Amino acid sequence: MPVNIRQDGDGSMGLQGIGGGQGEFINVKVEYTAATVDKLAFVASRAYIVKSIIARPSAAGTDVGAVSLVLRKAASGVALTAGVALHAAVVDLKGAADVNQSPAVTVADAIIPAGTAIGLDFTGVLTAAAGIVTISMAPL
Repeated sequence: MPVNIRQDGDGSMGLQGIGGGQGEFINVKVEYTAATVDKLAFVASRAYIVKSIIARPSAAGTDVGAVSLVLRKAASGVALTAGVALHAAVVDLKGAADVNQSPAVTVADAIIPAGTAIGLDFTGVLTAAAGIVTISMAPL
C-alpha cells in the first residue's frame, strides 16, 4: 500500500495513504478502569499537534453523578488538573458501551510543546467505567 509524506496546513508533517485521514501517525492509547485516577499518558519529546481524540467506553459508569473525562495538556511543573483542555465537550463515561466518542480538538490548544504532558482528567466516581482513549498526533 503506498504512503505519501505530506505537509499539512497547520505546519505539521503527516502520512497519507489510500484511507485518507488527517496525516496523523503518532497514536497514544490509554486504557482506564474503575480503579483509575487522573493519569498521565504521554510526555512530548518534541513539538506535536493533536489531530484527533477517540474515546471508547467498554463498560459504562454506573455512579449516580456525572462521570466524564477531559484530556488535558500540562507543561512541566504544572499539575494535570490545572492543565489546558484539548477539547471543549467532555467525554461521557456513562454513555453507551462500545460506542466511539470523538470530541472536537480545540485548534488553539492542539499544539503540544516539547516537555509537555498529556493525560486523562476524570470527574466523578468511575465505579464500573472502563475503556480506551486514543490520541492521534503529528510532529511539528
